[in-house]
Amino acid sequence: MAGDAGVGFTFALPPSLGTGPVERLAIRFAEVLEGAGFGTVMAMPSYGDLERALLEGSVDAAWGPPIVCARVESAGGRVALRAVRYGAVTYRSVLICRLEDPLDLRVLVGSGRRLRAAWVDRWSMGGYVLPRHHLRSRGIEPDVALDEAFAGSYRAGLDRVLEGEAELTASYANRRGLGYVDICGPRAEELRTLAYTAESPNDGVVLSPKLPRARAEALLGGLHRLIATPASLAILAETFEVDGFDRPPLGTYQPLLAYL
Repeated sequence: MAGDAGVGFTFALPPSLGTGPVERLAIRFAEVLEGAGFGTVMAMPSYGDLERALLEGSVDAAWGPPIVCARVESAGGRVALRAVRYGAVTYRSVLICRLEDPLDLRVLVGSGRRLRAAWVDRWSMGGYVLPRHHLRSRGIEPDVALDEAFAGSYRAGLDRVLEGEAELTASYANRRGLGYVDICGPRAEELRTLAYTAESPNDGVVLSPKLPRARAEALLGGLHRLIATPASLAILAETFEVDGFDRPPLGTYQPLLAYL
């Protein structure tokens, strides 16, 4: 972008945050964003659009899920801030079936049983990438062993399993506990945890690889000033539903690409 190194940045939000947060950012958080040099905040219609905008440089920074952070980082971008939730910077996925289903992943290999799986979407680390990687690590090829469909959200995937429309789904797990317990409430007792996956870094603020060095450094400095100020940190944490942020080491997200 043209202009001074530290002004006129564009920030993109993923579709999971919808349009409401954009309006709140534009109205309630205008001064906070201006403090980091952001002049524009926009919502992307899809995660694919979000990733392309970062890679092409049409946006300077974005709140991205781990897989977007990994792809942008591998292209030369940088994850400036990583979410901290319940005191942790990583989370796991759990594979879930109905309590009454005798499904056992240890004997699924070669069993001939083909499961109906309800995943979140292709961009979901906890609801697609991590569970499929776990299955492959156990010798179960998802393309062979599963009839896969996308439910669009953790809740929708869990509902499909509860209603018998699928045998397998996945949710997140963190230090607070199992996500499906919070999502399903009393009906969580009808579900069973099959396995825990490897860990993934949390979502983060990722910078476009197309940013000139001076602008990237200016943007990093602005973001770090925001999280160092209690008032602006509180606003950002509320917006992104996190406890806080840390500064991840370079290359933190790239290993996730091996899970694809």
